[in-house]
Amino acid sequence: MTLATPTFAQTIATPVKLEDHSERGVTMKGASALASDLLTRRDSEQAQGDLAGASSTDAENGAAPPAQTNDRIEVVLTGAVVADASYSGSDGTGSYFGGAQFLPILLVGYGDQLLVETHMEITTDSDGETETSLEYAQVNYLVNDWLTVVAGKFLSPIGQYQQALHAPWINKLPTAPAGFTEEGGASPMTETGLMVRGGFKIGAGTATYAAFVGNGPRLGELGPMLEGFGGDDNRNKAIGGRVSYLPTPDFEIGLSAMRARILGMPAMAGDVSQATYSLVGADFAYTGGYWDIRGEYLRSRLGEINSAKEPTDPMPTTIPRTKWEAWYGQVAYRLAGISSNKVIANFEPAIRYSRISVSGYSEFADVQEQRWSFGIAYWMKPAVVAKVAYEIADFPSAPSAKRLNLQLTFGF
Repeated sequence: MTLATPTFAQTIATPVKLEDHSERGVTMKGASALASDLLTRRDSEQAQGDLAGASSTDAENGAAPPAQTNDRIEVVLTGAVVADASYSGSDGTGSYFGGAQFLPILLVGYGDQLLVETHMEITTDSDGETETSLEYAQVNYLVNDWLTVVAGKFLSPIGQYQQALHAPWINKLPTAPAGFTEEGGASPMTETGLMVRGGFKIGAGTATYAAFVGNGPRLGELGPMLEGFGGDDNRNKAIGGRVSYLPTPDFEIGLSAMRARILGMPAMAGDVSQATYSLVGADFAYTGGYWDIRGEYLRSRLGEINSAKEPTDPMPTTIPRTKWEAWYGQVAYRLAGISSNKVIANFEPAIRYSRISVSGYSEFADVQEQRWSFGIAYWMKPAVVAKVAYEIADFPSAPSAKRLNLQLTFGF
């Protein structure tokens, strides 16, 4: 079964049909598929009754009762190991190996209503130091078939890329679209707080929803930092969510929105202010047959704010109102649709155009970029995929960059 989302909570709360590609050799043993086992492997009530009866009989006969174990807890460890390499002859960085990434995902289920999900990223930086980060850690409570309550640090439900595509065992290309990165991007990455999500039938189609309240973003040197902080630097909370409709299981249209208040970075002296941050977005996906066609658009605004540009600034600066726009369009096709050859059928070419633009504060505009990505993936085994992509990136105030990226992902 193809892994449709990186987190189990999103899978179980969204009754969307997951396409079975097992005959195409693209099966990835991922979090959603493994976690689904936690729902299906439940204790039989009849077996529990038989055990209770047997224990009662043994007690009457003077036999020692059996050792008690908590059979309602199930644990699954899954994840991936990723290796990257890159070469560029135009931007001065030359070639390098990106180092390995170990991305473990731990799933713990208790009964059929309570589930815990954690995902860590263990990587090496350019200095050879090991970096460890917690991407998400959430508790999911399944209230009923159409409602799941999530608490903790979770992937942002805004848009589709972060919650459904960013994982290297899902992403069709080795890199993220322009503007959908952790620093200076327009796409929220994670949030810390509470979320409700689910799905239900509407006629012949399916509707899904997700709504959250959390600590919200903070202001950084490159703009709003859209990640799940473990604390709040002001009294305001971020609110947002996404709704989507699937008229058929292989076509989805989604709308997203978010609103928060951001506090300026403190300077050595002087007062900072707060400003409203707002975001709206739309996305679509078509996954019929051997096609994977997607697009996403995000637009966000930050009002005028008094803030330091760096934590060491002596006084805050008045930063004018700034707007971000980021979007991408992507097409991938599995060659199994046109060839029965076992080698050719495992290739999946992909092409993506992505862009981020910034208007307002000039120092936030350094992240502006438009990029073409041409790639191809080869599924050597159901859980082993190799990807290569050639990228051409253009920048408003810097020379164009051409880069060849390679990636090998092993899922377990």
